[in-house]
Amino acid sequence: MADNLKKLIVLNTLANYGLSITRFFTQIILTRILFLNLGQVSYGFWALLWSVFGYSLLLDFGFGTSVQKYTAEASVTGDYKHYNHKLSTVITTYGFMSLIIIIASLGLSQVLDKLFIFPAGTDIVYYKKVFIFFGLGSALTFPSGAFTEILRGLNRIYLRNLVNFTTMILNFIGIIVIFKLGYGLLELAVFSVLINLTSNIIMAIFCFHLLPGMRISPLLFKFSMLKEVISFSLFAYLIMFANIIIFKTDQIVLGIMLGVTAVTIYQVASRFANLLMQFTTQFQENLTPIAASLFKDGQVERLRHIMFNSNRIIAVITTLLFIILTTLIRPILLLWLEISPDDPQYAESYPSIIAIVYLLNISMFLLLLFRSGSSKVLLMTGFHKFLSFVAIFESVMNVGFSILFIKLIGVVGVAVGTLIPNVVLGLFFIFPKAAQFTRITVLETIRRIYLPLAFVTLPALIFLSFINLNIPLQSWTIITLIWVSAVTALLYFTAAWFFMVNAAERTSIKNVIKTKLKIK
Repeated sequence: MADNLKKLIVLNTLANYGLSITRFFTQIILTRILFLNLGQVSYGFWALLWSVFGYSLLLDFGFGTSVQKYTAEASVTGDYKHYNHKLSTVITTYGFMSLIIIIASLGLSQVLDKLFIFPAGTDIVYYKKVFIFFGLGSALTFPSGAFTEILRGLNRIYLRNLVNFTTMILNFIGIIVIFKLGYGLLELAVFSVLINLTSNIIMAIFCFHLLPGMRISPLLFKFSMLKEVISFSLFAYLIMFANIIIFKTDQIVLGIMLGVTAVTIYQVASRFANLLMQFTTQFQENLTPIAASLFKDGQVERLRHIMFNSNRIIAVITTLLFIILTTLIRPILLLWLEISPDDPQYAESYPSIIAIVYLLNISMFLLLLFRSGSSKVLLMTGFHKFLSFVAIFESVMNVGFSILFIKLIGVVGVAVGTLIPNVVLGLFFIFPKAAQFTRITVLETIRRIYLPLAFVTLPALIFLSFINLNIPLQSWTIITLIWVSAVTALLYFTAAWFFMVNAAERTSIKNVIKTKLKIK
C-alpha cells in the first residue's frame, strides 16, 4: 500500500503541475485576449459573472467534500451498497438545487442595473441576456460536478487532470475563434458553459469505469442518508460558505460600491495571487483523500509525518513563486497586459494595481505557507468543527474590513480587508492547531521549516533587487523575464538543497537519481 500511495502521490502531483503549467500559459494569453477584446466594462462584468455564480456553490451544502470523503472510505471498506445510497442522495439533491439556480438567475437578471453600477450608455439588456444564459448553464453543470469529487476521492487526480487538460486546450482554441469571428460576451458565456459541462460528462465516464459497482439513481435517495451526509457536510459547507465569501465577495462589493471599472482594476491585480495559488496547491490536492483513507485505516502517525513533510514542500514551492511574482510585478504587467505607469489610460489606477498586487500576494503567501496544506488534513481528521468556526469568523471579518477600508482608501481597501483576518487566524489559530496535530511545537516547526527558508531566499532576493535597480522598465522583454526567473530559481534551489534538505534526504535523492539514470 505504501509504495502504491507514493506512486499515486507522485503521479497526481506531476499531473497537477503539468496541468498547472498549461493553465498558467493559457491563462496568461487568455487574460490578455479577454482584457484587450472585451474592454473594461465587459471584462469587469465577466469577472462579476464568475463571482456571482461562484455563490451557486453554496447550494452544494458541503456535499462535494462528503462525496470525496465517502469515496475514499469506500475504496478502503468496499461497502458500495451504503456508498451508492449516499451518492444518489447527494446527486438527487443537486438536481433540486439546479432549479433554485435557474429561478435565481431569472430573478437577478431583472434587477442587474440596480445591483451594480454600469457606466452611462451601457446596453443593460445585452448584459441581462448574458447573465441569464450563464445562469442557466451553471444550473445544468451543477449536478455533474460530483464526478470531479469522486475522482479526487479515488486519488485519481491525474485522470481528472487529463480531462481538464483536454477541455482547457479546447477552451483556449474556442475563445480565440470566438473573437476572430467577431463574437462577444454572450457567445463567450454560452461556450464556457458548454465546455464545462462536457468536461464533467467525460469525468463521469471515468468514474463508472473505475467503480463498476457504483449506481446513481433517484430511487436510491433516502432522507435518512441525507441526515447522515449532513452530519459531516454541514461543517464542510460552513467552511466552503466562508471561503466563497472570502474569495468571491471582493468583486461584488466593489461592483456595488465603486462600479464595474473598479472590478477590472481588482481583477487584473488579483491574477498574480491566483497564479501563486494555482502553482502551489497542486501537491496539496493529494492530502485530502490521503488523510481520509489513512485516518479511516488508523494510520494516524504516518499521517502526521506526511502532513509535516508536506508543509515543508509547500513552503519551498510557495516562497520561490512568491518572490518572483512580487518583485517583478511591473515588468510582468507591462509584458503581459501592456499596463505601464506611462500610459495615460492607467495613470490614475496604476498605483492602486501595484498596491493590490502586493497586498494580495502577501495574503495568499501566508495562507499557503501556514494554512492550506494543514487545513486539508485537519478537515478529514476530526477538526472540521474547528475549521468551520475559524472560516465563518474570517468571512465576517473579511467583508466587514473590506467595506470599512473601501470607504477609507478606495479600491485598495478590499485587499487590506482580505489580508488582516487571514494573518490573524492563520498565524494564531490554524498554524498552532496543525502543530498540535503533528506533535511538533510551533517553535520547533519554525526552527525546522521557516527559519531555514529565510536563509534560502536571501541570494534570490539580492539578485532580484540588483536586477530591478539596473534594468529600466521599458527595457524588459520576454527573454529578459525568462532568464531572470531562471537564475532566481537556480540560486533559490541551490540554497534550498543545503538549508531545507537534510543529509539523509540528500543521500536518498541522489540514490533515486542514480537509479533512474542507471548510474553506477
